[in-house]
Amino acid sequence: MKAIALFLLFVGSILIIQGYYSYKKTCKKNKIEVKYVPREIYESQLSDQESLSIFYKNMFEEESVSSR
Repeated sequence: MKAIALFLLFVGSILIIQGYYSYKKTCKKNKIEVKYVPREIYESQLSDQESLSIFYKNMFEEESVSSR
């Protein structure tokens, strides 16, 4: 009975090691892509040329269609 348990432990260990190495081969590391945003676009998004409160003003101040 001990021989069967040791045999199963040995076979299980080999299968776990084989699975780990096959997983390691198939998984590829993701490349990190860095994309730069031009400064003009970044600054235009941060500026107060058209703030959100002005942009969405009509949405909250006008009477809705369902309340008529």
